[in-house]
Amino acid sequence: MFVLDAANIKNARITIFLITFNTLLFLLFSFGVEDLDYIFYLLVQINSKVVYDLELWRLITSMFLHGDFLHLFSNMFSLLIFGSYIELSFSKVKFVLIYFISGFLGSLFTVFFLPLNTISLGASGAIFGLLGAVLSMIIFDRNNPLIILGLIYAFYFVITSFRPGVNYFAHIFGLLGGFVIGYILRKKPPTEQIY
Repeated sequence: MFVLDAANIKNARITIFLITFNTLLFLLFSFGVEDLDYIFYLLVQINSKVVYDLELWRLITSMFLHGDFLHLFSNMFSLLIFGSYIELSFSKVKFVLIYFISGFLGSLFTVFFLPLNTISLGASGAIFGLLGAVLSMIIFDRNNPLIILGLIYAFYFVITSFRPGVNYFAHIFGLLGGFVIGYILRKKPPTEQIY
């Protein structure tokens, strides 16, 4: 069973870096100079800019921006929980792959399924990818006693994705992407050696 304590958090260095980086960007754009509004505009995901102007970087850069403090806090709290778990259960390289591929898939399917005038931002697609990877570990590890709790938690997260103003396509496809990638990359338990 995984218990989130100070030692786990200290060892989850990439998770802490992502939380710090997201928070610093939020503070910079929230309380910074007005000239930064233009840069913020260049980084958020605007579907029409991705499709017509091929500004593909927006699919990634939008993952580091947040609309308000509650948006930032809920995402960073979830990142702390799921990021620490995945980073310490997989290698750091696999953690980065799960995070960025899931976030990218969430952004990409937003372009496919939401109108061209849609503007979206936030790390939730990537974070749902981490949740998906956690679910893959819980479901496919038959000895895991947390399977019911994990499924209830995932169900809660998915249901809350359908509130107004929430990009549920980023959540759904981030979750599915993380589940598949987590299944493919998940750490195999060590085989017992018989002497």
